[in-house]
Amino acid sequence: MTYKDHFVVEVKCNGKILRVKDGAVYLPFGSEYTLLLKNLNSKKASVKVHIDGQDVLDYSSLIIGGNGQAELEGFLSGTTARNKFKFINKTKEIQEHRGDKVDDGMIRVEFAFEKPKPKTIIHDHHEYHHHHHHDYNYWCWWPYTYTAGNDTVRYDSSTGEKSNARSVHAVNISADMSQAVAKGAEVDSLGVESLGAPLDDEGITVKGSECYQSFRYGSVGELEQAEVIIIQLKGLAQTGTTVEKPVTVKTKLECPTCGTKSKSSFKFCPNCGTFLE
Repeated sequence: MTYKDHFVVEVKCNGKILRVKDGAVYLPFGSEYTLLLKNLNSKKASVKVHIDGQDVLDYSSLIIGGNGQAELEGFLSGTTARNKFKFINKTKEIQEHRGDKVDDGMIRVEFAFEKPKPKTIIHDHHEYHHHHHHDYNYWCWWPYTYTAGNDTVRYDSSTGEKSNARSVHAVNISADMSQAVAKGAEVDSLGVESLGAPLDDEGITVKGSECYQSFRYGSVGELEQAEVIIIQLKGLAQTGTTVEKPVTVKTKLECPTCGTKSKSSFKFCPNCGTFLE
């Protein structure tokens, strides 16, 4: 679990939540996964998701109601997620064809809560609303599927009526990421930087098997300051071995000294006392 300011991001594989260790989760190359987004605040949350630097919500946002949650299955196209997230090994061949990005293997979730609505002041029998109202166009998560017949039509999240909300485009995330220095970069005889071989645990997310998860349009008010959660996907365990099965929160820890298996909540081996990573 990755928690920040009343918001939680979980990576799930085969329906099970993966353990987060030092900001990374470990799953086999070729695995498909989903993202579980939990809003622990009583206010609505507007959420944007980038994977490998790519906006996977088709330049829109998800609205998650107060104390609600949503499980995103894959890449959105229009109002529907049509392909699941699939984690694959970034080979040298892939690297040379698509290029190398500093945010490869990174899941970046940006969330912002809706600002409280201003109080209405009654004076001399007249109502004064001391605020400016802004409508935005977002994807709204509902517990049932819904297909908009025309993806240019926008609907209010509460009344279902058409609205004149405008689209919101994804923000530039480069300022929030680390410096764009190529991983494993090499320099040739002319001093030109070139890409070295990708690391063994490096992977990227591509379109996997087909799925069908529908959303409908909704709206949210003015937002508070946005926060960011970043999780890295890895296909190689810390011991240097290839991950054979996803490391879930219930996966038992194996002592590197004596081989004793312990619960994931243990910090030290109950047999020899070795610190468990």
